[in-house]
Amino acid sequence: MMADYELPGMMKTSALLGLVAGIAAIATGCIFLLFALPSLGRPGELDWLFSQAAGGILIVLLGLDGLLACSLAWPGKKAERAALLLAGLIALSTFAVLAANGEWTACAIIIVVASINCVALYRKKNAAGILFLFLGLFGFPLCQAAVTLLPYGWKAWALPGVLFTFSGLFISFPGLFGRLDSVLGKQGRFILALVSLATIALVVSALVYLPGPAGPGTFDRSADPGPEENSTQDAADATVLTETRKCNCTERSAAPKPIPISSNRIPGNSMIISPGDVRSYPYGKYVPFNATPCDSEPCSYLWQSSIDGILSENQNFTTKDLTVGWHNITLIITNSTGTAATFYVNIGIAEPWVCANVKPRPMYYPVDTPCADTWPDAPAQCQEMEVCHPDLDWIVAEAVDCCDGTPLPGSACSEACNKSGGDRKKCRGLFLINAFGPEARYMKGYAIFKACCSGYPECTRMCSNSFAGTCSFRDGFNANVSNLPCRPDEWGVSAWHSDTNMSENSAVMGLFPTHATVNILQTGVCNDYSAALTTMLRKAGYNKSEAYSTSSTGYNLPLVGKHPGHAYNLVLLPGDQQYHIVDTTGNGDGINLDGVPGYFKFTGCFMGMPSQIRVMDWWVGYCKMIAPKSYNDAGKIVTPAREKICGCGQAPGNSSGKG
Repeated sequence: MMADYELPGMMKTSALLGLVAGIAAIATGCIFLLFALPSLGRPGELDWLFSQAAGGILIVLLGLDGLLACSLAWPGKKAERAALLLAGLIALSTFAVLAANGEWTACAIIIVVASINCVALYRKKNAAGILFLFLGLFGFPLCQAAVTLLPYGWKAWALPGVLFTFSGLFISFPGLFGRLDSVLGKQGRFILALVSLATIALVVSALVYLPGPAGPGTFDRSADPGPEENSTQDAADATVLTETRKCNCTERSAAPKPIPISSNRIPGNSMIISPGDVRSYPYGKYVPFNATPCDSEPCSYLWQSSIDGILSENQNFTTKDLTVGWHNITLIITNSTGTAATFYVNIGIAEPWVCANVKPRPMYYPVDTPCADTWPDAPAQCQEMEVCHPDLDWIVAEAVDCCDGTPLPGSACSEACNKSGGDRKKCRGLFLINAFGPEARYMKGYAIFKACCSGYPECTRMCSNSFAGTCSFRDGFNANVSNLPCRPDEWGVSAWHSDTNMSENSAVMGLFPTHATVNILQTGVCNDYSAALTTMLRKAGYNKSEAYSTSSTGYNLPLVGKHPGHAYNLVLLPGDQQYHIVDTTGNGDGINLDGVPGYFKFTGCFMGMPSQIRVMDWWVGYCKMIAPKSYNDAGKIVTPAREKICGCGQAPGNSSGKG
């Protein structure tokens, strides 16, 4: 057994280690609060258990509790009483603040920590050891739950966690360490100190090490269906929105449900065979109109256009005289008893020169675009946003299938149907936003290799110098990404030379052609995600005043400094009074129908290693730093005023002005 005169020395050593751990924990929590303070009072909005600000506060409380354990370990009653009083006051005041902001889960954690303190103080002989062990181990899951904007949040607890745990073991098992001291001889204390420090350093290093690639994993689209010209048309099964909109950004109305023509027809199956929904045709080309015959009974047919009025009373016909523009086509079928059913399809008629230089001409394209061609022969705007590219039609076809009742795997389709209120155009928009965003259906991850090649802050400020100016962080992406060289003197579409030989291209910033971003690389940085979504929305029936790419003019990240800006989208959904800010970068939050998105994702460095990081809305300045100009394939426009953007200004009919 260790002599009594040696125990105070061990207690002081443990107290000093705990002091370092407590200071490190408090610093970790305070640094995190710099990033997350605006999230206080928003539990569950961006995280599961509590807001990230509440998590930072809890980390600080664990550090303060560690200082209490230090006072218990250090011989002397005055420091112990002062620490107990101070800890109690801080815990109570923090509990009150969190409770006032509705952070009930965080309040429950404070109660748990306080209960452990009471148990430890009841076991007064080893109170410090119990607290050190509890704090050291409990901090890891707490940090994992709190620091969700970074991967592996428990790594932030590596230093304080190891030091707290070691201090707890040192106090709880003095006999074991005493015997080691005696076995090692005269230099035993010195050797034990060196071994202890080496052990601590090794464990901290092992916990901090981040194994595995930073990329998003390969994306195999081989099983995905291609576009089909004809698909069923019916949104009757889409669920009407029921939740309340806080900022009054939307006006909801349920679409009328078709009446079945006969009892044996599959409910919701469309009677329109062609034209397919949101198809576009050049003016002067025959458009086929075909309907399914009624089952075993005579029916009458009435085709109408929202622009040209009544078109025909035949089951099947063709016409080439439709007016240029988007037509809402209505088919009314009436059976022998007078029961009528109504079916809908939306088609576009464009000027003959629109997308005329593309062979084959795409099935889906906006009728109000100035583009006639794609990469490499079109003007830059039509190469960056390739609304005329036929190889992107398959994505629109999936959106059409989703919104006419054809089930698709994944959450993007179900989410779009559930929140579209039966409006198929709105459904297509929400499907594309969710598919490019959280579901990562068409693009995955953040292409930091482009930022590294061009020397952007993601590499030069957050990673070691060896990463700057290189094409690092390629792991987890597809083979096309792996084969891209880096020639930083090139830029944008001028850096893309071949769809088949990647060595001819360069992994630089700036917009690549959309077909290359989506179909070949299947990843990108913020401007790539923004341009891809704008392109697909335009192809899916959104006119030139409803879908834009825009950006913030620059923003400051705590401890990182000024960032040159961030690209995202403005989208006006059908029936809505305001534009929505949409951010799909890195498969982030996508769209928040009540305000601005919560976050986007990019791949940066965490503790010296590449990893995916969530950049929160309050860093980006979606509203306050939005660029004065926005753009799409039709050119640049003045960015809509803030009051016309959901979450940025006062919504019509909303006196509070809150988004």
